[in-house]
Amino acid sequence: MTIHGVGEKVANCVLLFGLGRTDVFPVDVWMKRVCEYLYFGEDTPKSEIEHFATEKFGDVAGYAQQYLFIYGQEHKIR
Repeated sequence: MTIHGVGEKVANCVLLFGLGRTDVFPVDVWMKRVCEYLYFGEDTPKSEIEHFATEKFGDVAGYAQQYLFIYGQEHKIR
């Protein structure tokens, strides 16, 4: 994240998609919406969502993130 413009979400995407770190759970606006809809029911900080997901899904959090993203898109969670 020392590169200008690279924040936590992008860094986590590099870890997941570029380096195969399936234990990370990138949280963007779409993941925030889906997780709030399915698990929290209210506005929740991204850091709390990331912590929850990595605890819940463990070593396969990155895979879960992909399934949740597709679920959110198919069910038009906005």
